[in-house]
Amino acid sequence: MKQWYISTVSDYIAAIERLRSYYPGRAFFPSPVEKTFLFRGHCDSSYELRPGVFRKTIETSTQRPVENDKYLAWTSEKELLGKFIQEASAYIKLPATDVLHWAEYAQHYGVPTRFLDWSTNPLVALYFACRDKINTDGTVWLLHSSNYNRFVNEDYASMKDATAGEIITDLINSKSQVEYPVLYTPYYVDTRMSVQQSYFLVWGTNPEPLDKMLPEDKYWMDLPEKDNGVRMYVSAQQEELLFRFDIHADRKQPLLHELDMIGINEKTLFPGLDGIGRYVERQYRFDYIEAVQG
Repeated sequence: MKQWYISTVSDYIAAIERLRSYYPGRAFFPSPVEKTFLFRGHCDSSYELRPGVFRKTIETSTQRPVENDKYLAWTSEKELLGKFIQEASAYIKLPATDVLHWAEYAQHYGVPTRFLDWSTNPLVALYFACRDKINTDGTVWLLHSSNYNRFVNEDYASMKDATAGEIITDLINSKSQVEYPVLYTPYYVDTRMSVQQSYFLVWGTNPEPLDKMLPEDKYWMDLPEKDNGVRMYVSAQQEELLFRFDIHADRKQPLLHELDMIGINEKTLFPGLDGIGRYVERQYRFDYIEAVQG
């Protein structure tokens, strides 16, 4: 896969617009409410597209590298969620059997789940790709939602009458054999989810990272360096569904400054006193290397 590096916000938006023209959500008359692309930012380009509950760690201090489950080594997903329900029931009034919405709250408050956060706003994803690990390259992943749903339709064929929520509930309860992640629009249980325009990709029975599930030669979008004005709608545009933008570490701070100028910052993405505090701290932080290079 060819790497596309982002240096400025304008370059990033222009590239997304080119992708949107080459890979429309529909051949004709796109829906005004359809979200063609979803975005996810990683502050470390080596991070996998894998949800928290299935993440692995590699222990390198041993004679041979050892791979361990980060959270499931001594427990199960159901037990993790059950512990959160037990501890949080005094604050969140939901039936214990409503595991779908409990899982949404668990994800929101940092408990490892099979949910992976995405956003319909590309600037939100770019912010998260740049906000941390300033000495490490970052990545923004892009998922073509309608092409993805087309891809997984065969996997869902046996459950065509079930809603996404019902499928996810069965997955949490180990009663479903759906292999691929399910796209799901959550209830916005917090204003932060609303301003960040959250979507979830909820893992099925396959715990592998999304990019490892999809053969690169068939499912990765490509972006010509120049727009030649040709508009076709062929099979590739209905099948290819993943793309990534990479960000050099030395561009993270300049990009954060650009995002701040257009209202994407801690204060707007994390409503409340915590966000205000982080916003003020970042405003007055002095970075010598950035100042010298800037």
